[in-house]
Order: sequence, then structure tokens, then C-alpha cells
Amino acid sequence: MKDRLKQEKGFTLIEVLAAIIILSIVSLVLTSYFTNAMSYAKANQNKTIMVNLARNALFYAEKQDFDVWKKYFDSNINIGYGDVCTVDELEVPCNYSSLVKDVTILDKVLNPSINGISYSINIAYQEDLYKEMEDIKSDAANYLIPVLVTVKAPEKNGRKAAETIVEGYITNEAIR
Repeated sequence: MKDRLKQEKGFTLIEVLAAIIILSIVSLVLTSYFTNAMSYAKANQNKTIMVNLARNALFYAEKQDFDVWKKYFDSNINIGYGDVCTVDELEVPCNYSSLVKDVTILDKVLNPSINGISYSINIAYQEDLYKEMEDIKSDAANYLIPVLVTVKAPEKNGRKAAETIVEGYITNEAIR
């Protein structure tokens, strides 16, 4: 009977512990990989949302009266989220109230809230690019207003706010 116990084959306790430790290390590495992949996917999702919000603001601006916006940008550099006057602030003079028919719609376009996150949008006139178009005597200068649409997400946990910039043109009704 003693000979039979000596001939039994199997794993020793040390071999089992070594295998468990190796599997634990591999699983921890894979867990961190999937965690990083998930955070990267979430960041891309947020960036996609901000690009779509910028495109929406640009599309809204394109649907407004070109001449009115051109005149506005000749005297002002941008339309920012801080400049928007809501209906609650009627005593505050709106320097762009002549740009749109309904100021509340512009307020919603420049201050959207998606999935419980409030974004802020700024539409900035690219005066230098417009001057270049005029200098080369391009007919496009009469039909295009170059703008930069900047979307900012709120700051999270003390980190810098995410920002996305989309460049585009507000086109004249004559070429739409």
C-alpha cells in the first residue's frame, strides 16, 4: 500500500499556487486593457457628440439670413454661449437679437444638453480667412462667411474641459 501512495501522480501544492498566481496576473493585465478600451470608447463617443453639436450649430447658422449675419460679423467677432440672452433676461440688451427670429432657439442651439451633460457652443468669425478670400479676388468672398464652431464640455473632476472645433462656412442663399 505504501508503494501505491508513492506512485500516485498529481500536482503539488506549489504547482497549483504558481498556476493560480500566473492566471491572476494575466487576468489583471487583461482587465486593465478592457478598462482602458472602455474609457477610450467613451471619450470617442463624447467627441462624436460634440462634433455633431458643432455641425448642428453650423447648419442652424446657414439657415438664417446671410446678409444679416454678414453685417453682424463685420462688427462682432463671435456669437458665444455667454452672449445669449434668454427670455428670462429681457432687461439685458441682446446685441444679436436681430440675427434670429426667436432668441430662445438660438439659446438652445448654443447651450444644448445631451444625456444630462450641458455643452456650450461658440461661433467665431474667421476674419483673416475672409480677408484672404477678398485679397485673391475670389467670388466666394461674396457668398461665404468662414466660421469656427467650438463646442466645450463641462469640466469633470478638475480635469480640463474637452473641446472640439469644426470649421465651416455660412453660405449665401443664392448658392444654397
